[in-house]
Amino acid sequence: MKTAVLARSTAKEITLFAMGVMVAASMLFAVAAPQAHAAALNEEQIQAILNLLAAFNVPAAEIANVEHILHQSK
Repeated sequence: MKTAVLARSTAKEITLFAMGVMVAASMLFAVAAPQAHAAALNEEQIQAILNLLAAFNVPAAEIANVEHILHQSK
């Protein structure tokens, strides 16, 4: 009986430890994940994005704002 309680306690500690390691690892990778940058887009890709926005009837002012941001970040 004492062995069963000890085994349950040990299993619980191992599970909690493993969960802690997973949470710590996910926090580490969330911070270290590379960020996407618009600078990697060429003019053809920028135009494709703008055309897609126009196809979805996005207002012209918004499209102009996106175009400005994409060109500014080059």
